[in-house]
Amino acid sequence: MSCRLPAEELHAFDALCTQLGAKSRSDGVRSVVRMASGFLEFSREDSAKLEEIRYELGKIGTNVNQIALAANRGRAPMAKAQWASVDELRRSLPLVVKALSQIIAERRRQGVALFRKFVEAQEGARHG
Repeated sequence: MSCRLPAEELHAFDALCTQLGAKSRSDGVRSVVRMASGFLEFSREDSAKLEEIRYELGKIGTNVNQIALAANRGRAPMAKAQWASVDELRRSLPLVVKALSQIIAERRRQGVALFRKFVEAQEGARHG
């Protein structure tokens, strides 16, 4: 597939490709087609933000574990309610990190799988 664009539109498309993290114009076209078809696509910015959130949640989990360790060693006395909160965080944070990782991975897989189904359906319609 090929097309011609005026310089201004080509510049705008190249900027979009950069924003989406496309390594080539072909990658950019594929991303735009998938997005226009309702498939899930992450921009480079969104992917970076999600990865940053996942990283920060991991750091928070480490800090919560350090608080619990210090409390267990008598260095940070806590009331029963505080212990319950720390324990809840210790149980919840790894689950949140895991869920976020799965969402990121699934959205990427789903976007590709849905696009393949879309292409197959289009090819079937042309040949049928």
